[in-house]
Parts: sequence; C-alpha cells; structure tokens
Amino acid sequence: RVWVCESFRQNRGVTDNRQHDQTWLERDISALTVQDRIDYHKELLGEKIGDYTRYDDQIRLLEDTDGDDLADKSAVYAKHFNQIEDGTAAGILVRNNKVFMTCIPHLWQLADTNGDDQADQRKSLHYGYGVRVAFRGHDSHGLILGPDGRLYFSIGDRGYNINFEGRQHFDPRSGAVFRCELDGSNLEVFATGLRNPQELAFDQYGNLFTGDNNSDSGDQARWVHVVQDGDTGWRMEYQYLSDRGPFNREKIWHPYNEDTPAYIIPPIRNFADGPSGLVYYPGTGMPERFNNMFLLCDFRGGPNNSGVRSLRVEPHGASFKVVEDARPFWKILATDIAFAPSGGIYLSDWVNGWNGEGKGRIYQIKPNDPAVVKQANETAALLAQDWSQVDTKNLGSLLAHDDYRVRLEAQLELVSREEYTVLAQAIEESENNLAQLHGLWGIGILARHGIFEIKIKNVLTDYLEQDYSVELKAQVLNLIADLRIESAEPQLIQQLDSNEARIQFFAAKALGKLQSKSAFEHYVALLEDNQDEDPVLRHAGVMGLVGTNDIEKITQLQNHNSRSVRLGAVVALRRLAAPSIAVFLQDSDPSVVLEAARAIHDLPISEAMEALAEATNKINSHPETGRRILNANFRLGTQQQANLLAQVAADAQTTELLRALAVDFLANWEAPSNRDNVLGFWRPLESRNVNIARNAMIAHLGGILAGTDQVRAAGIKAAAKLGIKEAGPILYNVLNDSEGDGATRANALAALGAIQDPGFAATVQKHLQDEQTEVRVQARHELVAINPAEAVERLAAATSSENTLERQAAFRDLALADSDEASAILLTAVEQLQNGDIPSDTRLDVRVAAKSSAPESVKQAIARYESELDPNDITAGFLDSLEGGNASRGKKIFFERTQVSCVRCHKFDGRGGDVGPVLDKLGLEKDRKYLLEAIVKPNAAIAKNFESLTIVDFDGIITTGIVKTNNDKLVELLTAEGKFVKIAKEDIDFQKQSKSPMPEDLVKHLSLDDVRDLVEFLKQGIQ
Repeated sequence: RVWVCESFRQNRGVTDNRQHDQTWLERDISALTVQDRIDYHKELLGEKIGDYTRYDDQIRLLEDTDGDDLADKSAVYAKHFNQIEDGTAAGILVRNNKVFMTCIPHLWQLADTNGDDQADQRKSLHYGYGVRVAFRGHDSHGLILGPDGRLYFSIGDRGYNINFEGRQHFDPRSGAVFRCELDGSNLEVFATGLRNPQELAFDQYGNLFTGDNNSDSGDQARWVHVVQDGDTGWRMEYQYLSDRGPFNREKIWHPYNEDTPAYIIPPIRNFADGPSGLVYYPGTGMPERFNNMFLLCDFRGGPNNSGVRSLRVEPHGASFKVVEDARPFWKILATDIAFAPSGGIYLSDWVNGWNGEGKGRIYQIKPNDPAVVKQANETAALLAQDWSQVDTKNLGSLLAHDDYRVRLEAQLELVSREEYTVLAQAIEESENNLAQLHGLWGIGILARHGIFEIKIKNVLTDYLEQDYSVELKAQVLNLIADLRIESAEPQLIQQLDSNEARIQFFAAKALGKLQSKSAFEHYVALLEDNQDEDPVLRHAGVMGLVGTNDIEKITQLQNHNSRSVRLGAVVALRRLAAPSIAVFLQDSDPSVVLEAARAIHDLPISEAMEALAEATNKINSHPETGRRILNANFRLGTQQQANLLAQVAADAQTTELLRALAVDFLANWEAPSNRDNVLGFWRPLESRNVNIARNAMIAHLGGILAGTDQVRAAGIKAAAKLGIKEAGPILYNVLNDSEGDGATRANALAALGAIQDPGFAATVQKHLQDEQTEVRVQARHELVAINPAEAVERLAAATSSENTLERQAAFRDLALADSDEASAILLTAVEQLQNGDIPSDTRLDVRVAAKSSAPESVKQAIARYESELDPNDITAGFLDSLEGGNASRGKKIFFERTQVSCVRCHKFDGRGGDVGPVLDKLGLEKDRKYLLEAIVKPNAAIAKNFESLTIVDFDGIITTGIVKTNNDKLVELLTAEGKFVKIAKEDIDFQKQSKSPMPEDLVKHLSLDDVRDLVEFLKQGIQ
C-alpha cells in the first residue's frame, strides 16, 4: 500500500511571491505569524481570496491487491486541506495505523479506525508553520522516523511561529529541521538556516543529511550534514536582494573555506541543482553496489537533464566528505524516491516543466538478480508480519539483520515490550556494530520515556569506558546529551581529549547540554587545538561555551592569544545575544571583528549597535565589516552618524565600494527603506530630517565629488536628491571636463537642474552641441521643461541622427512634450513604423513613446499597429525588441531579476546553474531572432533546432533523445550518453515531444525593453 500526497492548489491556493507585486512582497517579509499572512491575503486579494478554498489537496491510497506489482485499487484517504492559510500537502509518513502529513501551517496526524480506507480521525499536532509565502514548494515536508523513535521533518524558508507546551519556537525567515515524539510532544528545532530541505535521510549510524536548494543566483545547491543546533546561514529575505546579500557576498553556500562565516555549519559539498527526494539504502532489495548509498532526486525542470543521483560519504573530522557520486537513474523528472518493502525502488515522475502538466506517474525499478530478489522477498515477509507476535528472542536476533527497516522494527517492538535486557545484550554481547547501535537507540527511547531511566543512565556512563567503535561511542555520547546525564560529566570531559574528532564533537555537545561550567577551560582548549580547521568541531566547542551561560567569562576570552578561541567566543556571545560582544570589535584580527559585526548588526544586538557604529577605525578591515558599520550609523540616524558617513564618503583611503555606499545612505536619509540595506530584513525606520544629511554632505562635498567615477556619480545623484545648492560649482567643474566620463557629466547636468541652479537654462543651451552623446541627450531632455518648442524642434532633428542612443532618447522625450508638433512627429513615426521605415534599433522606442504620449490620436495609432500583429504568434509582439538594447541592463536582468531567474538554469561567464546550456557563445552562434524566440517562445526554438522525443515501446522501455532520423520505418535517437538508438515504428507504444524546461510564461515578467536588453546581452556574449 502506498500513500501519496496530491496537490490541486498550485497557483490557485498555493502561490509564490514572484507572482505578485512589491506591496505583496513587503507584506510577506513583514509577516511574523500565520494570522499575519491570512490578513494580508484577504486585504490584497479581495474577492480572489475565494480561489484559495475552491480546490483541495488530498492524500490518495494506492493498493496492489493481487500481488502483481501494479496498483489496482485507489481511494482518497483524506481531503479538504484547502484553507486560506494551507500550503501544499507535501510530506507523508505512515506508522502503524497513523498517517502523519505536513501541510502548512499544521503537522497532521490522521487515522482510519474502521478500515474503510478513509481517515476518520484528524488531529493537528502543531500549528504555526509557514508564516510567509516565499517560493512555491518551500513547504513543510521531509517526514522521517528517526532511529531514536522520534518524528523528524523539515520546512523551507517560510519560517515558523509555534506556541506549544509553554514554549515559542520562532524564526520567520529560515528553513529548519524539527523533531518531536510521535504524539507531537517535546517539539524541538533541531537545526536551522536552510533554504528548502525537501527530504531528510539518516545513514545506518544515525547521522542526518539533506539536500538544500540554491537561490537561483549562480549559487549551487548544498549537500548538508544536519548538525543539531546548527545554522547553515540562509535567510528568506536574501532571495529578494539582487546579489542575494550575505549568502553570495560572504560565501555562505560554499563548502568550508577561509571566508566561511564562523556562525554557520557549511555544506559538505555543492551537489545537484534541484535536490528533492532523498533516501538511504536500507541494505536489501537492490544489488550490493547500493550499499551505504544515498539516492537524491535532482529536479531540473525537464526530464532530459533530470533524474536520480547517488553518493556515498565517509567520516571526515567531526563531519563527513563525499567520496563517490554517480547518476544511476537519469532522464526522468523525478521528485521523490523510496525503497519498496518487497525490493526495488519507487520513483515519482513530475513528467515535465517547473509547473507540471497536471498529471504524474510512479515507477517501480526492480532488481533481476535471483539472489537479490530472494533476499528482498524475505525482507518483505519480515516487514509484513505482525511484529507483536514475534517472540522476543527472534526480535533480538533481528537487530543484526542486513536491512535497516527490519532492525528498526525489531528495536521498536522490543521498546514497546520494555525489553531492556534484550536491547542491552545486543549492545554488550553482539559482535555486529549495527545491532549494538539499535540496542543503544532502543534503551535511549526507554529512558526518555522514564522506563528503567536510572539504570540506563548509569549503564550509559559505564559504556564510555568500553572499547567501542567510534560510531557506537559517538551515539553513547549523543544519548548522554539527550538524557542530560549529569553524573557523566567527568567522563565527558575526559572524552574531549580523544584522538577522534567525532568523539570530541559529541562529548562537547553533551557537556553543552549539561550546561557544564567546569568544562569551560576544556572548551577553550578544544577551540584552540582545532585552529578553525573543522567547523563542526568548532560548533561543538561554541555550544559548550553557550551552555555555561557565563557571559562575563566568555567575554574575557577577548584577551586570549588564539584567534580561534576569540572567534569561538564571539559566536558563543552571538548565540547568547550578549551586548558585551562589542569588545571584540577592536580585535586585532579582521575575521574576529567581522564576526562580531555580523552578530551585532544581523541579529540585531541593539545594545551594542552604537559601539558598532563607532568602530570606524575598522571600516577598511573587511568590506562586509565596513558595510555593517556604515549601516549601523545610517540606522542610528543622528547628526553625528551622518557626519561620519560623509567623512567616510570623502576619505580617499576608504575603498570605492564603501565610499559610494556611504553616499547612498546620505541620499536616502530622509525616507529610508523599510528593508534593511544589508540583509533585506523588514526593519522600518521613521522618516528623518533631511537637513541632517544635507549638512553632513555639504561639509565634505569637495572630497566626495573629487572621488573615483563611482563615488563621484553617487555624490552627484545624492546632491541632486538632497537639493544641495552648494554643489553647483563642483558640478560645473565635472560638467565642463570634456575629457570626463559622459554618463557622469550628464548626471552633473541633471543635478544642476535638480538643485535649481540659476545658470541651469544657459548651461543646457551650451551643452546641446556637446561632443559627448550622453551629455547632448541629457541637455535635450532638460530642454523639454525649459523651452518645449525649441526642445521639440531639436528632438525632431535628433530622431534622424546616425547615433542610436540619440534617436531612441529623442522619440521617448517627444512623448514628454505636450504639444501638437510633438504629437504630429509621433504620428508620422508610427506610420513609418508600419511601413518599416524606422531603423530596427529604434522601433521599440517609437512604440513606447507613442503609448505613453498624452494625445489620444497617437495612442489610437499605435493601438492599430499592435492590433495588426499576429495574435497567434507571441513572438510577433516582440519583434521590435530585436535590436537597440542595453547589454548592461540585460546583464542585470539575467543575473539579478528574481522573477525570471535566468541564472537558476544557465551559466554565463562561469556563473549560474547547470540545468540549461551555457550561454557564453550563444549570441555569437545564433541570430537575434533565435535569441528572441528562445526567450519568449522557448519550445519553438527547441523544436526547430533539436527536436527531442521520449518514446515508450511495447516492452515498457523508455528512451529519450534528440531525433536524428524519423521516417516511415524507424526513429533514431541520440541519447545523452552519446548512443544512437533505433526504434522500429511498429514497436512504439507511445511517443511525445519533450518540452523545454524553460517556463513558457517567463515573458510575462519582462517588458519589451527588458526583452530587448536581454537579447543584446546574449548577442554580445563573451568575445
């Protein structure tokens, strides 16, 4: 029997921030509770809110009643998961007669008590998951039964705010892993800082792993060792920063390196592109090559380049490293995977596309080796038996079975019988390490529930003295931590001196849970000896310090000689949100200063914010330290802080990046964004007196405008925005420098107008004939407000210029001139557009100008033009975007526009995903029309150039590849492995053209200008 979650609410009840406007986004990132989310949905959606409850997600039960390995019975087990606040029904786990299902905002427990295959009991174990919308698919999921008998599950970065059993579990901006007892009690946040950990898997030694999705910005997905109390660094708001903020700037997604922030647990490796379903081979049911193997679904939007990856890990320090990976099952858009009780693998197929096709499939992959099948059948018989009828002795022997599922069932049955003796014998007498582990986990469950608790606590302490394997001793230490066995403190301290990093890690973790103060110096020694080489071992030392809760003593570590110790102390103080962390801002090591700045600014630790603002001598110690110091000054908002920003902006010794940033802060002083400048968090500030920033900038204006081009450009814009009339003389100097940068000079001219300089009109006249195009264009633009009649005359002449930029700007500026003459010029231009007499690089500008022009006659003319475009060809409406784009703007769209996420799938200049083709040379190989069509009509582009087919023959064999031959007799395909496969037409049961995984509705997020800029960017490529 197979239980499957079915979703019918995608895009009609389950939404995505990319489908909404900025107002929606700001309401979402400001939401702190599920009720906040419900409230803004009702407010912003109005009558459309009814769509959110119209369709159901449900649980379907599939059954093979005749044993032929085909489902022949189907029933809806549970439905009506369709409240406004409900997310996708995304995770399911069946245990005895109970079905657990994750569906934001609940963790549900369901049961069928009368045997009719329909749940008649439904209980919400917890409420409060998913306080935000974030991205579709970032749901609550990943249900798995841990070897410790607890329920483990995950949530994407939709956050949580759960009040349960007198505790609040609150983090509105991170994905996390949770665990609880099977009745929902003792809920814990196990680890946090994840983006979208869709599935979880334990290895046979009880270590937890997950695959975490990337953020579509050229970063890579993460293979993560899920460490208790670990933070892997992702915050939901990073998604909406064009460069993903600290996640990219500070290399949070990279495997461990010298730049890795000390507060995070870095990934083991960057692996896969769209990690989703995940399992660990239980030990039987497949050939021997699957031993110790994880299988991870890699969802990449289309079947041709998706499938299942495999990998193995082995211990490396306190954590692990990947030692082997492969692609055992490929060319299927796999979303989830499970090992069948009777052997083989179940694999769910999304079919095609990011949004799916409204249908799916479940495949079974079976072994054909007789010995493997025989063992699988034996395992299936064991798993299907009534475990309550198995005698205790046999249960004990099954703790050493080859299959993890059998071992776990035997363990849990012994626990239910309170068979401490049998479990202890497995630990103490078995020569099978796995049997020992299951015995250990079994007595741990007993003690956790108060059964033989004192006896088990005593024996666990004794086990520390035994010569056990590293993994067995590690789990002994883990249980001591779990059970808070205070009497074990002396032995735990001894274990910190082990030569095995895994033992040291679990010992330090246990001491931290015991809040051991006597181990303080041992934590310090651990951090010092580690020398920051092992981030997971450092985490254990940090959590030990946190457990002491001795803020004063931790703060005194500022005087320790070891940078590693001081860095660990900073992270511990961060965990304790201790204001005394500010003393580390004056550390001699830049990495320690940065870590302190991160903690104070990012959490934030408000009491230490002023100290961060005053740490101006550390601005140049690291760009990210400087960024936070500047933002602290901006947020505090006094004249003193504004003066400091202006000083930094004028300081030639400060980096260009930080100087320009300081100027931007001054420019935005009066009306600051509601979102934090560094993190994107919702941290609104009240409006401030603009004179504070104006006065500060006036005092340092000369130094600012004498800076580099980037600083000067920022300064000019700030002077204009703040209305600094005193900037006039310097702006004239910039403008009159005929050798200067054209864009900077044009900005200076615009700024003179913004500050209402008395000589502005004459200056505009002077520069109408400037040698630099940008300056001439700006002068004509300014002339529209000064002398409309003359402006129209000059703009009319410019529409015939040989310079593309001048023509484009001239038509757009004509739309700003409210005159009959301007309208007449635009009407003529529209007629020329229809006749094909407008240069191809200016056609779009005529359309945009005509549509934005005030006179109705012009709007009607352009409407007639557009109505004659082929309504059945989406490309026709974009043909005017073929030429004339701005490659720089196109680059920003490609790398930074969240709604289109080009870099999720494509690499350009070494940055981006591997889902689609590398685009470096595409524009050099293809013409502009191909590029345009690839953006607005991707499947047409693929069909014309390399049609791909998926063929199923009458034997059920599936072949996918590029069509090389297709005639009356056969089809020949070139597969991804480079093999030519010929299939006779008479053997074909079904065939389907494979679609591009690129979303066909991508263009709805792009304007005509955007498309033109993208085409230009791609066309230029990398020379």
